[in-house]
Amino acid sequence: MRNKQSGAVLIISLIILFTLTILVLSGNKTVVLQEKMTMAVRDTHITLEMSESGIMDAESFIETLSNTDAFNTSGTGGLYSQDNGPADIFASSAWSDTNTASATTSVSKSGQVAQYFIEYLGLLPVSDADSSSVNITGYGETANEGDVHGFKIVSRSQGNNGDIERIVVSYYGKNFN
Repeated sequence: MRNKQSGAVLIISLIILFTLTILVLSGNKTVVLQEKMTMAVRDTHITLEMSESGIMDAESFIETLSNTDAFNTSGTGGLYSQDNGPADIFASSAWSDTNTASATTSVSKSGQVAQYFIEYLGLLPVSDADSSSVNITGYGETANEGDVHGFKIVSRSQGNNGDIERIVVSYYGKNFN
Protein backbone atom coordinates (compact mmCIF):
# COMPACT_ATOMS: atom_id res chain seq x y z
CA MET A 1 0.00 0.00 0.00
CA ARG A 2 1.41 3.33 -1.09
CA ASN A 3 0.87 6.41 0.94
CA LYS A 4 -0.11 9.34 -1.26
CA GLN A 5 0.73 12.78 -0.02
CA SER A 6 -1.09 15.73 -1.43
CA GLY A 7 1.31 18.44 -0.14
CA ALA A 8 -1.19 20.21 2.08
CA VAL A 9 1.34 20.57 4.90
CA LEU A 10 3.81 22.18 2.51
CA ILE A 11 1.26 24.69 1.23
CA ILE A 12 0.10 25.62 4.74
CA SER A 13 3.73 26.02 5.87
CA LEU A 14 4.47 28.32 2.92
CA ILE A 15 1.39 30.44 3.67
CA ILE A 16 2.43 30.81 7.33
CA LEU A 17 6.00 31.65 6.29
CA PHE A 18 4.76 34.23 3.78
CA THR A 19 2.47 35.83 6.40
CA LEU A 20 5.30 36.06 8.93
CA THR A 21 7.58 37.60 6.30
CA ILE A 22 5.01 40.30 5.52
CA LEU A 23 4.59 41.07 9.22
CA VAL A 24 8.34 41.41 9.76
CA LEU A 25 8.77 43.66 6.73
CA SER A 26 5.92 45.96 7.76
CA GLY A 27 7.36 46.11 11.29
CA ASN A 28 10.74 47.14 9.86
CA LYS A 29 9.13 49.97 7.89
CA THR A 30 7.51 51.24 11.10
CA VAL A 31 10.83 51.14 12.95
CA VAL A 32 12.60 53.03 10.15
CA LEU A 33 9.86 55.67 10.10
CA GLN A 34 10.03 56.08 13.88
CA GLU A 35 13.81 56.45 13.67
CA LYS A 36 13.46 59.21 11.06
CA MET A 37 10.89 61.03 13.21
CA THR A 38 13.12 60.76 16.26
CA MET A 39 16.09 62.20 14.37
CA ALA A 40 13.94 65.07 13.07
CA VAL A 41 12.76 65.92 16.60
CA ARG A 42 16.35 65.72 17.87
CA ASP A 43 17.55 68.05 15.08
CA THR A 44 14.81 70.58 15.85
CA HIS A 45 15.80 70.63 19.51
CA ILE A 46 19.48 71.09 18.66
CA THR A 47 18.76 73.88 16.16
CA LEU A 48 16.64 75.68 18.76
CA GLU A 49 19.49 75.42 21.28
CA MET A 50 21.94 76.71 18.68
CA SER A 51 19.68 79.66 17.81
CA GLU A 52 19.28 80.50 21.48
CA SER A 53 23.06 80.40 21.91
CA GLY A 54 23.26 82.93 19.07
CA ILE A 55 20.79 85.18 20.91
CA MET A 56 22.85 84.92 24.11
CA ASP A 57 26.08 85.74 22.24
CA ALA A 58 24.43 88.77 20.65
CA GLU A 59 23.16 89.98 24.03
CA SER A 60 26.66 89.58 25.48
CA PHE A 61 28.06 91.55 22.55
CA ILE A 62 25.52 94.35 23.09
CA GLU A 63 26.53 94.52 26.75
CA THR A 64 30.14 95.26 25.68
CA LEU A 65 29.07 98.27 23.60
CA SER A 66 29.59 101.79 24.87
CA ASN A 67 27.81 103.39 21.89
CA THR A 68 26.12 102.45 18.62
CA ASP A 69 28.77 103.75 16.20
CA ALA A 70 29.58 100.24 14.89
CA PHE A 71 26.11 99.81 13.36
CA ASN A 72 25.99 100.59 9.63
CA THR A 73 23.63 100.56 6.65
CA SER A 74 25.29 97.61 4.91
CA GLY A 75 25.19 95.32 7.95
CA THR A 76 28.90 94.60 7.94
CA GLY A 77 29.75 92.20 10.74
CA GLY A 78 26.06 91.57 11.38
CA LEU A 79 25.42 95.09 12.74
CA TYR A 80 22.65 97.02 10.97
CA SER A 81 21.74 100.62 11.68
CA GLN A 82 18.17 101.71 12.29
CA ASP A 83 15.68 100.60 9.58
CA ASN A 84 18.41 98.92 7.49
CA GLY A 85 18.04 95.28 8.55
CA PRO A 86 16.99 92.65 6.01
CA ALA A 87 13.36 92.96 4.99
CA ASP A 88 13.03 89.18 4.63
CA ILE A 89 14.84 87.26 7.36
CA PHE A 90 13.99 83.98 5.61
CA ALA A 91 15.86 84.88 2.40
CA SER A 92 19.24 83.21 1.99
CA SER A 93 20.75 86.58 1.02
CA ALA A 94 20.09 87.83 4.56
CA TRP A 95 22.50 85.21 5.91
CA SER A 96 25.72 85.88 4.01
CA ASP A 97 28.96 85.61 6.00
CA THR A 98 29.68 89.35 5.64
CA ASN A 99 26.28 90.38 7.03
CA THR A 100 26.16 88.05 10.01
CA ALA A 101 28.20 87.13 13.04
CA SER A 102 28.78 83.59 14.27
CA ALA A 103 28.00 82.47 17.78
CA THR A 104 30.98 81.43 19.84
CA THR A 105 29.25 78.46 21.46
CA SER A 106 28.86 75.14 19.66
CA VAL A 107 25.91 73.10 20.89
CA SER A 108 26.20 70.02 18.68
CA LYS A 109 28.92 67.46 18.05
CA SER A 110 29.21 68.66 14.45
CA GLY A 111 30.69 71.97 15.63
CA GLN A 112 28.04 74.02 13.85
CA VAL A 113 27.19 77.38 15.37
CA ALA A 114 24.35 79.83 14.90
CA GLN A 115 24.56 82.92 12.74
CA TYR A 116 23.01 86.14 13.92
CA PHE A 117 22.64 89.81 13.14
CA ILE A 118 21.66 92.76 15.27
CA GLU A 119 19.58 95.70 14.09
CA TYR A 120 19.69 98.91 16.08
CA LEU A 121 16.11 100.08 16.66
CA GLY A 122 16.95 103.52 17.96
CA LEU A 123 16.49 105.36 21.19
CA LEU A 124 13.37 104.40 23.08
CA PRO A 125 12.57 107.26 25.43
CA VAL A 126 11.31 106.23 28.84
CA SER A 127 9.91 108.93 31.08
CA ASP A 128 10.71 108.79 34.77
CA ALA A 129 7.06 108.04 35.48
CA ASP A 130 7.18 104.98 33.21
CA SER A 131 10.62 103.72 34.27
CA SER A 132 9.14 101.31 36.81
CA SER A 133 7.48 99.36 33.97
CA VAL A 134 10.78 98.89 32.10
CA ASN A 135 12.85 95.95 33.26
CA ILE A 136 16.41 96.62 32.14
CA THR A 137 18.75 94.51 34.22
CA GLY A 138 16.68 91.48 35.16
CA TYR A 139 13.52 90.26 36.80
CA GLY A 140 12.20 92.92 39.12
CA GLU A 141 15.35 95.04 38.89
CA THR A 142 14.80 98.48 37.42
CA ALA A 143 17.73 100.35 38.88
CA ASN A 144 18.77 101.84 35.51
CA GLU A 145 16.63 104.79 34.59
CA GLY A 146 16.68 106.87 31.47
CA ASP A 147 16.37 106.21 27.79
CA VAL A 148 16.88 102.73 26.46
CA HIS A 149 18.54 101.83 23.17
CA GLY A 150 16.59 99.06 21.47
CA PHE A 151 18.06 96.20 19.47
CA LYS A 152 16.48 93.46 17.38
CA ILE A 153 18.46 90.22 17.39
CA VAL A 154 17.80 87.58 14.74
CA SER A 155 19.55 84.22 15.11
CA ARG A 156 19.52 81.34 12.64
CA SER A 157 20.76 77.76 12.81
CA GLN A 158 20.52 74.68 10.64
CA GLY A 159 20.34 70.99 11.46
CA ASN A 160 23.12 68.52 10.72
CA ASN A 161 21.66 67.48 7.37
CA GLY A 162 20.62 71.02 6.35
CA ASP A 163 16.93 70.13 6.11
CA ILE A 164 15.94 71.84 9.35
CA GLU A 165 16.27 75.57 9.92
CA ARG A 166 15.40 77.52 13.04
CA ILE A 167 15.14 81.33 13.18
CA VAL A 168 14.61 83.06 16.51
CA VAL A 169 13.92 86.79 16.90
CA SER A 170 14.53 88.61 20.17
CA TYR A 171 14.49 92.20 21.33
CA TYR A 172 17.01 93.64 23.76
CA GLY A 173 17.36 97.00 25.47
CA LYS A 174 20.45 98.65 26.87
CA ASN A 175 20.93 101.85 28.80
CA PHE A 176 24.22 103.54 27.92
CA ASN A 177 24.14 105.89 30.96
